[in-house]
Amino acid sequence: MARMRYGTPFRPAHRATADGGLVLLVRGVGSAGHRRPAQPRARRRARVEPLRPFQLLTRGLAGLILLALAGMFAFLVLADRFQERAPATALPAGDGLATRSLSLGDVFPDQEVLRPAGAAGPYAIDLRHMSGDCAEATIGGLGPVLERHGCTEVVRAGLLAPYGGYRVTAGAFTLADPAAAAEVADLVRGVVEGDDGGFATLPASEAGATAPQVGWQAGGHYLLYCVITRADGQLVPNDDPTARRITAEIVDTHLAGALVTPASAG
Repeated sequence: MARMRYGTPFRPAHRATADGGLVLLVRGVGSAGHRRPAQPRARRRARVEPLRPFQLLTRGLAGLILLALAGMFAFLVLADRFQERAPATALPAGDGLATRSLSLGDVFPDQEVLRPAGAAGPYAIDLRHMSGDCAEATIGGLGPVLERHGCTEVVRAGLLAPYGGYRVTAGAFTLADPAAAAEVADLVRGVVEGDDGGFATLPASEAGATAPQVGWQAGGHYLLYCVITRADGQLVPNDDPTARRITAEIVDTHLAGALVTPASAG
């Protein structure tokens, strides 16, 4: 019996019946073995067409995201330009100390003691002084350095520390701007360590008195400082832990809190 390729008969096939007759086997066009060329195309269209709405939705969402990003970028640019052009009167109230002259009350309130956070006890205030001549609070070559950097005033006070026999002179110089204050802070070390000048004490030290310990730092457009001596005239060594504590409490805590923190908080 001849073999045929599946689904492609080239002539009728015959087989013998049990009674010797012939049965004609004819596979028509519509038989299960024939593949209709149109059906696969219809199936492919059915699979592709539902993707179109999804593609449109995806493209629409992408467009909305791009528009949102463009709007946010434009808002940030406009906000930045507005902030740059804002007048000084629009600054927060906390920036007031950076735009006006100081007073004794700003730094050393009209009371008998200071109570810096973390101190073992109150610092007694026995002298206060304010001047438009910065040189009055300096010794030697430090005065001209301050003058060259636009110093306009100094506020200071004499204090008795709560640590047995330590006296402190603390204060702040107002410089032209933060850059000037930072530059003076860098120059102070050379002046002090070279014995070319320094900060005067309240009350003024007697001639020949032992050199004091000094601490200072720039804060905004201020130079904050303290001078530490002993009432008995003894030397205050560089590694004195009490002097370090006093510097931290007076310069870092009290002066910075009174003059620098209000401006930066805005």
